[in-house]
Amino acid sequence: MCAAASCSARTAQCSGERKKTGNVEHTAGAFSQLKRNTILSILPIVRGCEMFCCLKNCLNGVLPAQSVHITKTANPVQLDSSHMGHEVVIIKNGLRACGTGGVLANAPLVQSKSYFEVKLQQSGHWSIGLATQQTDLNQSVGGKDRESWCLNSNHLVLHGGDVIYRLDASKGSAVPNGGQNSPGHTVPGTVPVDLSPISAPPAFSSVASPPGGSGESGLPQEGDTIGVAYDHVELNFYLNGKNLNVPVLNVRGTVYPCLFVDDGAILDIVLDNFAYGPPPGFERILVEQSLL
Repeated sequence: MCAAASCSARTAQCSGERKKTGNVEHTAGAFSQLKRNTILSILPIVRGCEMFCCLKNCLNGVLPAQSVHITKTANPVQLDSSHMGHEVVIIKNGLRACGTGGVLANAPLVQSKSYFEVKLQQSGHWSIGLATQQTDLNQSVGGKDRESWCLNSNHLVLHGGDVIYRLDASKGSAVPNGGQNSPGHTVPGTVPVDLSPISAPPAFSSVASPPGGSGESGLPQEGDTIGVAYDHVELNFYLNGKNLNVPVLNVRGTVYPCLFVDDGAILDIVLDNFAYGPPPGFERILVEQSLL
């Protein structure tokens, strides 16, 4: 009886060991199957990468290099066809003025220090400067009314019909002419304005000839570039990057760049990519954006 009990116990123990061994073998088999399935699932990806690398190496130097095209946003500032004289013609995407009369730009000078340039493409009667929207744009000369401040082709700086400065090449500087900027001046000057162009200005040998313009006389001529800088205190004009030293004070109101043309004059306003660049601290005209 004892022998029978001992035999039953051994049989149960053997059965338990076989069951445990079977579980281990089953687990090992399942893991092997999972490993095999995983390998089979990623094998196409590996083969695809190998084929891509091979194809890339084969086509290296054949396919054109990929490039990212960056679209440059056009400058929104230009000459304003809604604020120009009846006989003014605006072309070249709003950057060139010809005909007869005046035209304003479409953006006021609201920033602290702004700068723009004007290329004298063709001679004639012209005026360059600043004006409010109340100026008379049907006249051919800027600075004749109280709403404009302009340098003119006859080498006069005008405001309200007064001569503020007269460019004098023989003296190498601008001469105040009794206008609003002269020391001790209290009453606006009444100097008559001669609008006829100066055909043969005296030589001004102290100014070297810059690239892109004549510059030999020290006075603006066809092909030159006029720079205009405004900081809400002074309005200054530059000739081919050289300060003409004709600071205009008391510019009032909301002002815009203005061009006046007549007698065949052609002017191009330059609002970025300047030929000579702004003075230190100045920058191109920025459009005022309202905060929503």
